[in-house]
Amino acid sequence: MPIPTARGFGVLGLVIGTYLAARLLGTWELYLLAFAFLATMVVSWLLVLATGRRLEVERAITPEQPIAGEEPEFRFRVKNASLLPGPQLTLRNSFEGFTGEDLELEVESLGPRRERILKASAGPAERGVHLLPPVKLLAEDPLGLVRTARKVGEPLAVTVYPRLAPLTTCAVYADIGLRRDWGGYGLLVPGASEFRGIRPHQPGEPLSHIDWKSSAKTGILMLREMEEPAGSDVTLLLDGTAAHVVGEPPDTNFEFALKATGSIADFALRTGRGVNLLRHEKRWQQVRLTADGGGRSQLLQALAEASPNAIVPIAPSLRHLRMDGSRLLHTHRVTLVSLSLDQQLVRALIGLREDGVRVSLVYVSGGSFAGSHAEGAPLLPFLPARERESLPAVSAPKVAALANETRSHLMTLSMAGVPCLTLARGDDLFAALSLWQSDGHKARSL
Repeated sequence: MPIPTARGFGVLGLVIGTYLAARLLGTWELYLLAFAFLATMVVSWLLVLATGRRLEVERAITPEQPIAGEEPEFRFRVKNASLLPGPQLTLRNSFEGFTGEDLELEVESLGPRRERILKASAGPAERGVHLLPPVKLLAEDPLGLVRTARKVGEPLAVTVYPRLAPLTTCAVYADIGLRRDWGGYGLLVPGASEFRGIRPHQPGEPLSHIDWKSSAKTGILMLREMEEPAGSDVTLLLDGTAAHVVGEPPDTNFEFALKATGSIADFALRTGRGVNLLRHEKRWQQVRLTADGGGRSQLLQALAEASPNAIVPIAPSLRHLRMDGSRLLHTHRVTLVSLSLDQQLVRALIGLREDGVRVSLVYVSGGSFAGSHAEGAPLLPFLPARERESLPAVSAPKVAALANETRSHLMTLSMAGVPCLTLARGDDLFAALSLWQSDGHKARSL
């Protein structure tokens, strides 16, 4: 239902004042003026009432599934289905949690049966599955006397995928990797792990597995048959303990850990391994990913849906998986991407190692997201001193205590045969997770 604006209430006050003045002075011209002001309000009210309900708004987003950090473009199709000129319009879009900024667009009056296309950017998108509420439409007459507000259109579901690092080698899985196709196309193909035998090459088979020494001896093309060993799939665990999340969204240690997990899983899929992804939330969320075209899509969707809402820390949950969750930890290669590092977690990881599981740890330090280390100082003893972005400095004893405790846990894991990799805010994931960095040095790992 249309209601007067502040200007409209002013005009109504003017109507009342003019009418009272006409009664006091007995001047008929003032009566005419009062009725003229009142007629203006009535016409404006009827115009907004008649056309406001005949306005249609359609909303779309490009791309439909953006990547975190991108600025997707919104497209609005506004149509006046009435036979009367449309009112002045304001479109308000609430993007809370999606970009952190609301979007407001103004549209001039539309002619009868006319439409207009509007395009606007809403700022960088944040990872997640978002349900954007319907557009709030404010219709106002040309004089700004009467306004109506209503919601138009349908809620818009938008899935924002995380941005992953395209790894070609992985420090966590140093024994598996990608290699280039010898056919000359530069395609990355899975590197086989076990040698089965040599046989003659059949027409139509790829040249990437040709054994050139055997071919030179026999005079015909010979093919090396390779196969993956049993149990070659990998299991990745993403820590989602709510109490251990540090930082302001989207710059938190959980978001960084999620991108690291996704990058490692994407690498494993491209090597031909299946991935068993476990998200530590209120309840364990499991997704089995196959090394085909649909595996990566499932990975991105699972990461977009991830939420750090686990109440129980990762260490007790990991112990429960060891005791009765063998169906979840069904692979012999397990990697945990953790937000915390304490004595309980150390014992749980060593227990997995003693059970015959090839377990490794990727630790994302929350201290770097809270600014709990001095500028230019190494976050952990195992990290080389290097220039970092400016963060608030704290007292040296606090930094030393954190470093010593973490160093002790990492040394214990390393001595027990559990490889560890530390990540911190500002790290380049491609360089930090790769087996070899661009300068020829190994990525920092234990």
